[in-house]
Amino acid sequence: MLRLSLAGACCLALTVVAGCGGARPAVPDAATGNVAEWTGGSLSLADFQAAYDAAEAGSGDASMTPAARRADFLERYVSFRLKVQAARQAGYDRDSSYRAEVEQYRNQLAGPYFMDREVLDAIIRDIYDKQAEQVEVSHVLLRLDPYALDTAAVYQRAIEIRDSVRAGHYSFATAAERYSTDPSATRAGGPGYRGALGWITGGQTVLPFENAAYQTPVGQIGGPVRTQFGVHLVQVTGRRAAPGEVRAAHILIRPDGPTPADTAAARDEILALRARVAAGEDFGTLARQFSEDPGSGAQGGDLGFFGGGRMVPEFERAAFALQTPGEVSDVVQTRFGVHIVQLTERRGRPSYEDQYESLKTLAQRLPQTALRRRALGRQYRESTGGRYDEALVREAIFALPADSAQAVLSRRGFGDLGGRVFTTVGDSSYTLGRLAGQLARTRATGDPRPAMLQAAQAWADEQAVTMAVAGLETRDPEFARIFRNYGDGVLYFRIAEDSVWTRARDDAQGLRAHYDANPGAYRWPDRRRVLAFRSPGDSVLTAVGAALDAGTPPADVLARFSAPRFGLALDTVYLSDSTRTAIDATLSLAPGQRTDVLAERSRLAVYLFDGIEPARVKTFDEARAEVISSYQDALERRWEARLRERYRARTYPERLPALTAAP
Repeated sequence: MLRLSLAGACCLALTVVAGCGGARPAVPDAATGNVAEWTGGSLSLADFQAAYDAAEAGSGDASMTPAARRADFLERYVSFRLKVQAARQAGYDRDSSYRAEVEQYRNQLAGPYFMDREVLDAIIRDIYDKQAEQVEVSHVLLRLDPYALDTAAVYQRAIEIRDSVRAGHYSFATAAERYSTDPSATRAGGPGYRGALGWITGGQTVLPFENAAYQTPVGQIGGPVRTQFGVHLVQVTGRRAAPGEVRAAHILIRPDGPTPADTAAARDEILALRARVAAGEDFGTLARQFSEDPGSGAQGGDLGFFGGGRMVPEFERAAFALQTPGEVSDVVQTRFGVHIVQLTERRGRPSYEDQYESLKTLAQRLPQTALRRRALGRQYRESTGGRYDEALVREAIFALPADSAQAVLSRRGFGDLGGRVFTTVGDSSYTLGRLAGQLARTRATGDPRPAMLQAAQAWADEQAVTMAVAGLETRDPEFARIFRNYGDGVLYFRIAEDSVWTRARDDAQGLRAHYDANPGAYRWPDRRRVLAFRSPGDSVLTAVGAALDAGTPPADVLARFSAPRFGLALDTVYLSDSTRTAIDATLSLAPGQRTDVLAERSRLAVYLFDGIEPARVKTFDEARAEVISSYQDALERRWEARLRERYRARTYPERLPALTAAP
């Protein structure tokens, strides 16, 4: 089979590198630390181990001992390195299409790699660690414009409220009801009433609030702490270990109106459904039929697994109180309506690895992700000796009229200040003129200039991130290894395609000679010959089956129903083993027997077992794909032998047992 697919990384490329031995001279001084040497290169123990670990033993035979697998991988990996070296010496790496392909891959890889490794991983780990606990919190919120420059008065007011609570003048709940600007603080019976937010865990609130909650001891008040919503005081009233996760289903009935009578009617309806479950009816069937939760109702009420803090408190308490799978709760009333909950499964807290992808999805939506990205940009700018001139930016922005700042920027930019450099990253400089167009699009209520000031900082930080990503391989050895291996893999595939794969495909004389030199190597086993009658309609196939049962020869059956209106087709299929399709029904038949009408993708079929096709040698045309693949292998082995001789390659597998991380 012609191997033209580009696997990319060298660990994947190695799966097509054949093993190769060869005579080995006396082992040189072990102090060199090399397990292979060749003209123009060598392979150290450490580099071999890194490649072996990355490839996870490549395509080694699982029946081999660990030492044998390492030795086999050594031979294949050295062959790979020699081919890459040959490609470089032949100039493949100077080809413009190669450079474009590798650069495109780098651009596709670097941004996500930076986000995963340098931005998201730390956030995901922080969330996971915090989710080992839940914290019960209340808060007082004092609104503050996110772009406000003067915050002293609001902070002072928060401190006064905090000190009054600590002095016993009033409770924290009273302070929240009196002074909090969170609308929920005065809504009796709802979440947030008198400041009580209930139990939270990692990833559920903005980071400054979350950190304050986790850092404040039970019974104490943390803050003031600023978020994009304003300034908060945070009271911690409880702390508990995370209860793991439950999988549950529910049925929801929504009251028809706001009156107590409406709620009572909904309650009667849900109680009737609970009685039907208790009498043995299936919970999922009733949920699909009656639940008024459109999301879960169609799934039989299934909500999947969830941990603490994911559901409203009343629902969560009911779900976690259930102990036995299949157990159904009493009626639960929430702001959504009335529910009954059935426990499906309980499990402990998932491992970090198991939860990584879901936490990554969560982290990507959190505000702290963008903030951390910007912070890394600032760190990179500082590490290169760059600067951000906030005073200059402030001067330029506040020289604009408050009531028409965007219009002025759009019309004439920053005027005489436009040529001034306001930030640098390494050797790159950015002028206020480049910033003007960005800030002209700023949207804010009232005076836009404070928002412009923050937008300017964010834009400068993002330019620094772009530069950090552009130089990633100089700072991150793992990224450099991945990028280098991809380039090597492309070189390998290109030179192998020219030296082996295309040559094997197009060498008609060589293919025929290879086929003739291996008589009997390409064979059909005993196969079951099956006649497949296919049609869109079952009535035609029912008639076909009746005709076959009456002894009508298959060719005559086809002729009888040959008119286009029948849509009947007859194909011969040879089976040597299960195909995991409908035709497998013939495996249990005796010659001359047929199947009933069976569904086959978008058509229907009747299969007749017509007898055994004896094993035989394949013709050249029948074996062509196998011959090409085998011929490629032979050409590749010869190529590898020439390269080993050309570069005087030597391998020392007897040093491999010194590796400490062998599987």
